[in-house]
Amino acid sequence: MFTVEYALWAIVALFFVLVCGMIPVLVQLRRTARQAEDFLRLVELELRPMLTEAKDVMRNLNRASDQVNDGLGKMSGTLDAVAEAGRTVRDVNHLVQQFVFPKLITGAAFATGLQAGLKTLIVKLMGRR
Repeated sequence: MFTVEYALWAIVALFFVLVCGMIPVLVQLRRTARQAEDFLRLVELELRPMLTEAKDVMRNLNRASDQVNDGLGKMSGTLDAVAEAGRTVRDVNHLVQQFVFPKLITGAAFATGLQAGLKTLIVKLMGRR
């Protein structure tokens, strides 16, 4: 029974040491929890306005992107009209190059020849007098 008594006292002593060792740990744990709670409160106070501002910014960005989308939709018709005008100009240019320029060049050559011929004729007629 004597050894059992020593064993029980040893268990009590170990339990006492364990409890004494746990007290500073629990105090430090309580301080850490309090600091974490204070930090979280501070973060919450600072983040709440930021979250509100971020939501406002997101709303503004959504509104702006919607307006840009609408503007691009409206510009689509304008760009189609500009493209059609470009095709018309290209077609007119093609027609002018194929049909008008050859006739214009022929007409200019004829007019130049006629002018030169008339000058020569006038010089010859004036030279006979």
